Amino acid sequence: MRKIMIAALVLTMGFVLSGCQTMTRDSEQQIQKYSRVSDMNRRMLAEDVDAIMLLDEPSSLSWWHTRRR
Repeated sequence: MRKIMIAALVLTMGFVLSGCQTMTRDSEQQIQKYSRVSDMNRRMLAEDVDAIMLLDEPSSLSWWHTRRR
């Protein structure tokens, strides 16, 4: 039983110390991914601000006739 516990501990430590690094992406691809994510976040932030400020489209609750896109 003691040998099984030691083997499990060694395997667990091996997994923990090895980390999650893979060789599938290099640093150039990581930089491109991060820039793509930040670009999408910037675009979504602009859309959220427009929606909060009610600049995205006119409300259908208006008393006046408004042209909708």
